[in-house]
Amino acid sequence: MKFAIIGLGGWVNYGHLPALNELGIKVDYCVDIDEKRVKDFSQKTGCKGYTDYKEMLASENPDIVLIAVPHGLHAKIALDALNNDANVYVEKPMATSLQEALSLVDTARKRNRILVVGHEFRFEQPSMITKKLIKDLGNIYHIRGLYIRQRGIPTSITFIKKDLAKGGVIFDLATHIIDLIMFFTNFPTPRTVKAKIHYAFSKDKTKFSSYPSPNLPNSDVEVEDSGSAFIDLGEISAYVEVSWASYIKENKREIVILGDKGGIHIENNALYYMRNIADEFFISNPLIQQRGSVYREVWSSLFNAIAKGETRPPFPFCTAEQGAINVAILESIYKSAFEGREVKVEIPSYLIELARSSLITT
Repeated sequence: MKFAIIGLGGWVNYGHLPALNELGIKVDYCVDIDEKRVKDFSQKTGCKGYTDYKEMLASENPDIVLIAVPHGLHAKIALDALNNDANVYVEKPMATSLQEALSLVDTARKRNRILVVGHEFRFEQPSMITKKLIKDLGNIYHIRGLYIRQRGIPTSITFIKKDLAKGGVIFDLATHIIDLIMFFTNFPTPRTVKAKIHYAFSKDKTKFSSYPSPNLPNSDVEVEDSGSAFIDLGEISAYVEVSWASYIKENKREIVILGDKGGIHIENNALYYMRNIADEFFISNPLIQQRGSVYREVWSSLFNAIAKGETRPPFPFCTAEQGAINVAILESIYKSAFEGREVKVEIPSYLIELARSSLITT
């Protein structure tokens, strides 16, 4: 199988590439508009380099394409790759509008190609254990997720310029939390969203950027750096809070799930489980912590599925349909924040049905 990567930024080099090397997966083609990046990556991996992804697709016809470009380009490049009969791994969010996302859903199905969205947190051990335990929590009535940083304003203009990124921390971090909320609860139908976003540190990015490096472009942050949202999921209420920068004690990524028979708290990759045992309130010690990069499991699972000729993403990948629901919620968060009111989440009913059909709940 011929494998191509489009976009050669930090997350490809520090997240994906080490796992690919460990698995012995060869990168055949690489693309970036930055010629130096292409040269450096080609020398490091031995791949054939391009500065035009359309030229690469037409000339090489890759079987699998990893797309890791600015958010605003995800949907266009993914659509072109699918129409070139490639299977696609697109970084989150899969698109910046529901209309774009639905086009990808439709094309992937018509072309019988796998499209997965880069929500790798599903593959973490605490997430897999939660998926097994959640049926023992009784009726879930509330779930909340936080992803907050002290100093995490991205340094690349691809994240902070509005024309490239389209949005800020909501597209970057809230998308992950929303995916886990929907994944754990088996994709209930989102009804409404009430949200706020903030531009608290746009002019002070030098004080609040240490991720991934302190080298900052001479450009203001044009997108939001924090936000929160209440999401009505019918019988379940959900709360999301994210920030790139804030005066907090420590960085935190957590999910709390509350049921009438038990609860789960995932905090920085440690899982706690609460329930009554013999009429006593029981709190577990952390059950497990993630060991190593999740991308090894991600790429092993995807390549195996494609090698077997499968046309649907294997569990627990985020499918195109599930990714589109995520985009609909993100779009509603921005609409609510900009209009200052609660908004209805508009999602075609067939999308929810297809999203649920891809889940394994036992």
